[in-house]
Amino acid sequence: MISGSVPGSVVQAGSIGQVIVSASVQGEVPVPRQLPVPVRDFTGREHQVAALDRLLRSDTTTHGAVVVLDGIGGVGKTTVVTHWAHRIQDQFADGTLFVNLRGYGPSAPLDPAVVLGSFLAAFGVTQNQIPAELDAAAGLFRSLLASRQVLVVLDNAVSAEQVRPLLPTTAGCMAVVTSRDNLTDLVISESARRISLDPLAPAESHSLLLAVLGPARTEREPDASSELVRLCAGLPLAVRVAATRVASRPHWAIADVVDELREDQVADDGTSGIVGDTVQVVFDWSYARLTPEQARVFRLLGWHPGTEFSVPAVAALCGSRRRETYRCLEALAELHLVEPVSRNRYRMHDLLHAYARTRARLDSAAEQHAVCRRVLTWYASVTQLADKLLHPGFPSLDVELDQSGPLLALDDRAQALDWLTTEQPTLYAATRAAAEYEIYTPVLALAAAARFLTYLPRPLWVVRLEIETLGITVASALGDPVAEFFLRESRSETLIALQRWDEAEAGFASLDTQRNPKRYTAFIGLGWVHLSQGRWQRARDCYQQALPLAREHGQVRTLAVIEGNLATIAIGLGEHEQALAHIDRERDLRYRAGDREGHAHSFYRAATACLALGHHAAALELAEQALAGYRELPGTDGLVAPALELAATCLDHAGDLPRAADYLQRAATLYTDLGLPADDTRERWREVTARATTPPDA
Repeated sequence: MISGSVPGSVVQAGSIGQVIVSASVQGEVPVPRQLPVPVRDFTGREHQVAALDRLLRSDTTTHGAVVVLDGIGGVGKTTVVTHWAHRIQDQFADGTLFVNLRGYGPSAPLDPAVVLGSFLAAFGVTQNQIPAELDAAAGLFRSLLASRQVLVVLDNAVSAEQVRPLLPTTAGCMAVVTSRDNLTDLVISESARRISLDPLAPAESHSLLLAVLGPARTEREPDASSELVRLCAGLPLAVRVAATRVASRPHWAIADVVDELREDQVADDGTSGIVGDTVQVVFDWSYARLTPEQARVFRLLGWHPGTEFSVPAVAALCGSRRRETYRCLEALAELHLVEPVSRNRYRMHDLLHAYARTRARLDSAAEQHAVCRRVLTWYASVTQLADKLLHPGFPSLDVELDQSGPLLALDDRAQALDWLTTEQPTLYAATRAAAEYEIYTPVLALAAAARFLTYLPRPLWVVRLEIETLGITVASALGDPVAEFFLRESRSETLIALQRWDEAEAGFASLDTQRNPKRYTAFIGLGWVHLSQGRWQRARDCYQQALPLAREHGQVRTLAVIEGNLATIAIGLGEHEQALAHIDRERDLRYRAGDREGHAHSFYRAATACLALGHHAAALELAEQALAGYRELPGTDGLVAPALELAATCLDHAGDLPRAADYLQRAATLYTDLGLPADDTRERWREVTARATTPPDA
């Protein structure tokens, strides 16, 4: 265990195999420009764009302006705001922030605390500096924007409560919120200006049709073009989908399309009224003209737990090959039924997602269940694989999952964390969906791997807690004590990370039962709670109770964790010779377990004890060994900095002041890059430098 011994570190719990994970080193942070790509054929909306321009000129001079753009689904709110924001964002020198709040869609609306975490990170605030509490994070966000000019676009909001913590309050900043609700509370409490977006006027709809089809076809059939626009009822989403479908059929007459749309308008296949009549007609017509393969992919996307997905995920969803899936998704993108967001990754408008699900509900109940099981099991399988790469040698919950298609080729720890970070919203939605559909095995796997969230900004640690709590409920319902105790332990570790000490202590105490096959985890966890708060003797008692129980189970790495923490406790109590004895045993166990990071850290711990005993040369040699070990491992900057400080102290005692000053300067730079306090280290560097440059006879 390497907990509580390095200042400023972020503790990532690993089933009683804790490890320190430092925030990544921050270089120079670029100005954030987060707007999505604007549509190429934007047309109309002159009045709304002009209104936004006026509010920009008048409302940002004395305080932060807030604008609410409301309108029904599919009316083009995101398109308008994205177009306008791209046009004027150079007036906001310090950045443009954008987030889809997912207020209306298959997954849960985004928690504003999570959004604040991503916004703060965009401005270079490190993970260690981002508060977990909503009010504290909102306060830091407002303070950060106080000296900046920033545009904040909050798309697809569900309520004023979701939006309020994300609003800038100072002059020079502006927030534009889109919602299907009019968010009257924001108008009242935040003096927000409201702009309503109605369906397109006939002339605007015709302009959009013209932009997609070109003048030759629309001018050749003016009456049919007008009727097509009328059937789309002024909804840009409907106009774009219909026009794109027409454009893909150059030999069709527009009048033929209009006739088919009229026929579909009076037909009833059992899905009408779910998405909305106007959009329903256009979607029905477009869907009916997909190839069977394309239609199946589109339809089954309705069962995907989120509105953004990768090609491998969709291949698993459909039980098809990736190349065939890719071709279908590209075809759907050409028809504006999905939208590419990056290589092999797409998103879907929430109305189209809802429509796809109405289509999917017409399949047999057995097919629906099979599709859901496939995609949820695939996400759980890849997550379980990524978890093992991220926590090599750590205890894990090995959940047996059905084969649901080829897994991703994740080669190393960095790729695993990158995939988990990208898919985090979907994994959260998948866990909830699996519990709702009573497909319980994926819930256990996803909950057991939720520990990766502690690598991400602090607001997401609460999401980890929620997922683990859901997993405990499922494990209890299944009567699976192994999974239940594993998840109880993991949840208690999350509570420690959140510094909810009383709850964490109660959680670990609940593991002290004969039903728990790994009862020693209760005492190790309780020891961690006490050690984290400096309760040395109580922590020692707990670890000493754990030691014989863990030895019975032959848990080499767990024994190393116990010995390491007993060494930390001995150092805290001033018992340095005893600490070295614990460290010798720990180092051997770490080596046998293949725990390279823990092995390197045992040298740091031993150097601390030797320095306290006045064995300066031995302490320096051990500190250098720790540094050598850390430098072979990625993501250990939070360990390198204090090791540099420790080595500098040893060098100071040895009289090598120039080298001590160099180590202190490097440590201070690392602390600064990590967003950790560096003033004391920098002051030490100045003091040692002064002594190093003072002549001996001065």
